[in-house]
Amino acid sequence: MDPLSFLFWRFCYFFRDPVRNPPEGRVVVSPADGVLLYTRRVAGGEVPCPVKKGARVPLEEWIGKIACDGDGTLVGIYMTGLSVHYIRAPVPGSVVRVVPRAARGENLHQVRTFLRLVWGMKPYEEGSRYIVHNARNTIAIDGDVPVAVVQIADRYVSECDCFVAEGQRVSVGEKIGMIRMGSQRDLYVPDRAGVTLDIRPGARVRAGETVLGTY
Repeated sequence: MDPLSFLFWRFCYFFRDPVRNPPEGRVVVSPADGVLLYTRRVAGGEVPCPVKKGARVPLEEWIGKIACDGDGTLVGIYMTGLSVHYIRAPVPGSVVRVVPRAARGENLHQVRTFLRLVWGMKPYEEGSRYIVHNARNTIAIDGDVPVAVVQIADRYVSECDCFVAEGQRVSVGEKIGMIRMGSQRDLYVPDRAGVTLDIRPGARVRAGETVLGTY
């Protein structure tokens, strides 16, 4: 990439903010642009994690210490440098918790996940320790269905931008945060939400528009 193209990407294209039109109905939409990495079943508050060779790890390693009783599903979305980096509320409701967590040391690169996606190697996130290591911010939303959106920072990101506060009402598709450079968003949906998910790893999604589930 030549210097002028890089400057355009870094200071203009990267911050683009296109209009998004959420679909009608009782739906859960994608919180982020990007590529679907995985769905992980959560049972007894633990998640099977290929990052740790299939070992089960506490859900709170992903989403922080919020109310996550019962079983559920964790959905991972990888954002490339060309994705729109604003994140949006997947459901309408009230923000009940905002939980930041610092990195365990320095943030790690997300290059391994990117290369596995490019080469079509599943599981896409295998060996990508940043998923449980890097700084993150969790936004828990409760309304018709409860969900938690997790912002996971990349190597060169010191913190995650959050646009909402506890007690604030949000509508589906509303902007709730942003992460600069490449990054990842995870979505946790507890079984008690009664959501039927339709997730195909490798599929591309658009924040606020792509339907991930119905209820």
